[in-house]
Amino acid sequence: MSQSLSVTETASGSGDAGTVLAGLALLGPVLAPALLLLCAVGMVRARRDRPPHGDAGLLVRLSLMGLCVAYGAFSTGLMSGPTWMSAREYCGARGFPAVGISTRMFPVSVRCGPDGELVPSWVNPVLVGGLVLALAALGAAAVAAYRSRRNR
Repeated sequence: MSQSLSVTETASGSGDAGTVLAGLALLGPVLAPALLLLCAVGMVRARRDRPPHGDAGLLVRLSLMGLCVAYGAFSTGLMSGPTWMSAREYCGARGFPAVGISTRMFPVSVRCGPDGELVPSWVNPVLVGGLVLALAALGAAAVAAYRSRRNR
């Protein structure tokens, strides 16, 4: 007598958006550090050249760096789930019961059953920290640009 477990795979979004998101998630671990390095080089060059609009350009680049950090953490979290294996094989290989995989986009969560969280614990704090850094730096850039235009 054989017993079979039902496996439910859930994902959010439509098929086209899911394909784009999967592509961005696959490229994230490579693309995010490259973009972060590019922004860092741009910050060093801009700091050396001292553009006429003051620190607003540097703060915009810092905002982009925060977005790159958030993107890297987000893609790492999404890639924590099964990519080429079936949900049953993946959960079984991780030592969790193969009752289904559920995925949530924010906070990033990939679960095997009710207790099997696959996303590393550092992903969501780094994601939120990168987004907060990006918004704070963008707000500071707006204030710096306003002040530089007012002082002309």
